[in-house]
Amino acid sequence: MTFTKLLRKIFLLLIFYSAVTVRAQDASFFMSQIGSNNLLTTPWDLLYGPDEYLWVTEKEPGIIVRVNPETAERDELIEIDDVAPTIGQDGLLGMALHPGFTGENPYVFVSYTHLVEGERKQKLVRFTYAINGEDGTLSSPEILIDNLPASNDHNSGRLIFGPDGKLYYTIGDQGGNQNRNYCNPIVSQILPTQLEIDAQDWTHYPGKILRLNPDGSIPDDNPILDGVQSHIYSYGHRNPQGIVFSNSGTLYADEHGPNTDDEVNMISAGNNYGWPNVVGYRDDQAYDYCNWSTLSNCSNVSYSNGSCPASATLQEESSFMAENYQEPLFSMFAVTDDYDYDNPACGNSWICRPNVAPSSIGIYESDAIPSWKNSLLVTSLKRGRVYRLQLDESGTAVVGDTMQLFYTQNRYRDIAIHPDGKSFYLITDQSGRTSDLAGLDATSSLRNPGAILKFTLEESVALTDRENQSFFRIWPNPTSKNIYIDLQTSHAKDVRGTLINTSGQVVKRFTGLTPGVNIRELDNFPPGVYMLKLASQNRSWQERVVLHSS
Repeated sequence: MTFTKLLRKIFLLLIFYSAVTVRAQDASFFMSQIGSNNLLTTPWDLLYGPDEYLWVTEKEPGIIVRVNPETAERDELIEIDDVAPTIGQDGLLGMALHPGFTGENPYVFVSYTHLVEGERKQKLVRFTYAINGEDGTLSSPEILIDNLPASNDHNSGRLIFGPDGKLYYTIGDQGGNQNRNYCNPIVSQILPTQLEIDAQDWTHYPGKILRLNPDGSIPDDNPILDGVQSHIYSYGHRNPQGIVFSNSGTLYADEHGPNTDDEVNMISAGNNYGWPNVVGYRDDQAYDYCNWSTLSNCSNVSYSNGSCPASATLQEESSFMAENYQEPLFSMFAVTDDYDYDNPACGNSWICRPNVAPSSIGIYESDAIPSWKNSLLVTSLKRGRVYRLQLDESGTAVVGDTMQLFYTQNRYRDIAIHPDGKSFYLITDQSGRTSDLAGLDATSSLRNPGAILKFTLEESVALTDRENQSFFRIWPNPTSKNIYIDLQTSHAKDVRGTLINTSGQVVKRFTGLTPGVNIRELDNFPPGVYMLKLASQNRSWQERVVLHSS
């Protein structure tokens, strides 16, 4: 197995604090920032409301806020007293507005962690919204479901209404089998018994996507799994932080992989998505399930990512044979067993892991950008960009190349799309690691922490192959050693070049490019497909380059 065919038309234009025009192959966008940095405190969920405000949950203070997208004015609706956050993935998380929000059902549904006799739990709560002039309030909390398991890690916590009027909620695997929770078993494959459901014991709900009636009860048409009907809609999930419905009613979700194979899934009732037995495709590549919790002395063994103690249970992916197993729609990104996590070109092993840390997912179904219609938009914490995955007409397969959009040195937490399809809003984390501007190393220096970034379509500008040809020519292509870059004098001022591999990493920079023919050596790189990107002060162009063995 080789690298998945991906990233052939990469968009990596560096974006600065000031407003700037950025270009993808078939669209151009103007980036601006709504308000200042740290406008938001640990933002988690973002919605474009029917009132034309941006609605945001702030994880650690437990605040729900409306932000005017024109003035950046904050309208704090409520600070929830019993939210119990840590520095982990808990606190105030998902939010959904009732489908009848502007009519007779002005309800806002949220999920958050709190303490029950000192133990961290999750609950879903409904609030009633009221507005007086420009100021809104949330009040009258009604608990839908309580005592869901919670953790300092992998709570997931995305909440959305489906076209069927039901609530869908992602609850992660609680971070078991890794890091500080490495001795905790993963229960993503364990289904509840009828006795547990009758007792409202939700112990085995982690690693699942739940489907609830708006009052928190179990829908009559939920799947029956192992003879039991519960809130569980699908299972075998790791950390699904994104969930979205298409207009046709198809449910999509994305979830974090451990080191590789972040997944984009099409969710079907009753299906099993494999975790922790399978990551990405069931191909026995780059992942075996090492179950640390099977160690008799687990707490006395130091955890190490990527290793497996001799006495722990170890399983290959192909040993998992569930009849209702469903492979992902797309893996970001599949690699082989011999993938080099310590490649010196990567800077460090964290950057070398070919995952993107998908934090949310949106779907683009507008006619505003015709070539984008029926695309999934996956936000990345680790790579500071949005990945566009083109769906086929049926919405059941990803087709074509993966496009990278809106690259900045930030951690993108969630995305919202304006109803006109011409503007995209992204909220950023206040802290944490992401890739640096070159994509070669990790950095904790975020350019726009706790911010709302807006990318607006510039309809008058579009790039074509002719523009590429009028700016530069390259030859030979394919090549085995040298490449010639012929820059046209009318566009050749302050040109920078980068060579990017299929993992989105900059493996070489070209400096000193001058008008006319420039020669550069490429004989130190493995054979494969690369993207050569050239950028001047206000434009960027790109061309695919194929390297083969000499």
